Amino acid sequence: MISVINTPWKKAVRAEPLQGYLLRMTMENDEKLDMDLTSLITNRESFWRLKNFRYFRKVAVDPLGGLCWPGGEDISPTKFLHYATREE
Repeated sequence: MISVINTPWKKAVRAEPLQGYLLRMTMENDEKLDMDLTSLITNRESFWRLKNFRYFRKVAVDPLGGLCWPGGEDISPTKFLHYATREE
């Protein structure tokens, strides 16, 4: 999804689930960012649905460049770097 909304932060345009609780994000400037959400999912009760890998893989990108799932779970684009494991 490409958003026409201008924001002061870099937005994700694509989220690709990898193994475990890893995601590869493609940012609006084509930068790739890998994120490990293991600590978030295992330590926060509000993310309990994401423990199911089939559900975790339903990740999408919202219009502001954040991550979202069908049940309402979301992660703000300003929080991505907290979970970054590698940048290309």
